[in-house]
Amino acid sequence: MSSQLPIALAVTFALIFSPSVSTVRAQQTSLTSDEQQVVDTVSTIFTAARADDVAKFDSVIAPGFYLFDVGARFNGDAIMALIKAQHAAGKRYEWNVTEPDVHINGNTAWIAYVNRGSISDASGTVNQNWLESAFLQKQAGTWKIVFMHSTRVPPPTQGK
Repeated sequence: MSSQLPIALAVTFALIFSPSVSTVRAQQTSLTSDEQQVVDTVSTIFTAARADDVAKFDSVIAPGFYLFDVGARFNGDAIMALIKAQHAAGKRYEWNVTEPDVHINGNTAWIAYVNRGSISDASGTVNQNWLESAFLQKQAGTWKIVFMHSTRVPPPTQGK
């Protein structure tokens, strides 16, 4: 009986830690073509928003798209109106998809990533990070964003 204990502990250890190891390994490998298309779709929404390009924005969102950001729910028209108003007030945003973690299951995908960017206005530029995720569906062979969520990472406190 005592000779089975080390085997049982080894199996338990492997079951507990193997998923973590495979997830880390998967994140270190290069993206598949479909995974890169998901990243590119999310990046396109940022390119469109920076340029106030509603047609480009609409080209990558699914019918019924919505977003949770700044504590509220926005559909595509509402978020683009908010961004246009911020641009008119002199604010500029830089958004970048970094550290993408993409999961695809058939015609659905979700992505979690760190949006590393900045916010600029007349007073200067402040670097900003957001933790974000999106759910996508493949429609007629093209990935479309159904839902997004964004949480602003607070700036580091002084003295740390």
